Amino acid sequence: MFRVIFPYPYQIEVSRLRQTEFAKLLRHLEEVHLAWATEWKRRQDDFKIENIRFRHDPTWNKRILSLQAARDGRIWFWRATRVFLTWGVASI
Repeated sequence: MFRVIFPYPYQIEVSRLRQTEFAKLLRHLEEVHLAWATEWKRRQDDFKIENIRFRHDPTWNKRILSLQAARDGRIWFWRATRVFLTWGVASI
């Protein structure tokens, strides 16, 4: 009964001609990839990333529209917003 459910595994025989063709194809793909990688690296040298610096703002997290201020809840606006949202969700 198990042989009906689980038949014998298939065996695929590959001729030597196919094996050599596969080896040639694999070698060709490796050569193409190497050529692409060297060309890609050569083009990357032209591109330079500049280090962009912004002026430091010590009160960045105390501004009313700051996401950090909204998360901390230290500003009255975000505290009130949180209360209104909590009561609004609770009333649903």
